[in-house]
Amino acid sequence: MSQLSVFKSIIGTVPESDTVLEFYLTNASDIICALRNSDIVETQYITIQVRMAVELYNKRGAEGQVGHGENGISRTYDGGDISKSLLAQIIPVATTPFSTVRVII
Repeated sequence: MSQLSVFKSIIGTVPESDTVLEFYLTNASDIICALRNSDIVETQYITIQVRMAVELYNKRGAEGQVGHGENGISRTYDGGDISKSLLAQIIPVATTPFSTVRVII
């Protein structure tokens, strides 16, 4: 099953096109690749990529929201676009200004 298919099944019926949903998957992929110093999302991070895309999709229209309360509903987003708990599941690859090695599978 492709990441797009899994993503669509998680979020259910949506009016957005596949292009919009692929944007969220690509954004999640870029975040993982930057942390991993990689050109691709490695197999062990495919599920995390989809979970990140779901988080990004669910925050649309409320990007950067620091706090919100209305009718007993309260929203607060910790750190940037992706939750810290999800980012903590990605093992970063350290780089230096002289690094030329990238994880390529």
